[in-house]
Amino acid sequence: MWSLILRRLFTQERVNAFIMALILIGVVLIAMGAYQFLDAAQKLQSNTAHQILNAEATAEAQSLDAAQGLVASDMERRRLDRQHDQSLIMAGAGLALLAVGWLGYDYVRGRRKANATPAAS
Repeated sequence: MWSLILRRLFTQERVNAFIMALILIGVVLIAMGAYQFLDAAQKLQSNTAHQILNAEATAEAQSLDAAQGLVASDMERRRLDRQHDQSLIMAGAGLALLAVGWLGYDYVRGRRKANATPAAS
């Protein structure tokens, strides 16, 4: 009974569609992660707070406006750091989905070839 239900639930067309969806989602996540990573890296290079932090220098604000600008720059740096980290996680998840989809594709293709070749007697 369970075998019949599972056989009807997991038809070859559904399994192939699921595997291709995994591969496609993985590729999209990798592309989005790479774009966000490069975007954050480029914006970090021009961020004042990031430049001060990399130079290991201290910044002394001459006026209230300059201090508010440094605070805003630091908040933007933290947001860009978070985007940078999240883009790496996104790309890693995409690679994992791509790998699972690829393994599933190889498994299904191997089973298809095994079923297509007649058994030698």
